Amino acid sequence: MRILIVGGGKVAEELLNFIDLKKHQVYLVEKNLDRRQELMSKFDVFVIGKDATDVSLYASDINMEQIDMVIALTSSDEVNLLVLAIAKIYDVPHRIARVTDRRIADLIRELGLGIPISQPSIIASTIRNYMIATTSSLELTSFNIGKNIYYLYLVSLAETDFAAGTKLNDLNLPEDVRVLLVFDGISFKPPSENEELKPGYQLIVLSSTKDVERYFKG
Repeated sequence: MRILIVGGGKVAEELLNFIDLKKHQVYLVEKNLDRRQELMSKFDVFVIGKDATDVSLYASDINMEQIDMVIALTSSDEVNLLVLAIAKIYDVPHRIARVTDRRIADLIRELGLGIPISQPSIIASTIRNYMIATTSSLELTSFNIGKNIYYLYLVSLAETDFAAGTKLNDLNLPEDVRVLLVFDGISFKPPSENEELKPGYQLIVLSSTKDVERYFKG
């Protein structure tokens, strides 16, 4: 996949840590010289030193017809909206933008420009989920598998919880209770049997019973 990232800030740097640069060809646009040099020293990406609002960037510096995904990560919502609009004109199939203003996010959706990722909303939602799931499990969804109903829960671990500081394998969970993912505040990861469940961790739990708190909170 050929990916164009516009804006070389901290979000872009974190994203590059997750992208397999051996499988994907990444073009990065960053106007600040010092930041460009820093990113080039860390990542094997093609860095372009231009302003994101310079239309020649898309007309001559990059062959937009060959780009599969555009990710707009500048500090300006308006610039990110412009980048998505240009990408849509060139029929780039996948378009994502970082935004802070909910109105800009709504406009991006209404115009069909791409997917807005609203940082304030994500942070607020994450904190809200922590608050709710600290005292009791938060039911995310339910679904049928055959004749059985299964529930997907979010469980947040506090220092006083039974499971905090315990290895997953030592919990002796029943067959119908499974920890699918562990969120450590940075990323989701599949748990290992020797995974130590630390305070602050959030667990995605699949269960056929609604009483899952007792296995983790005591």
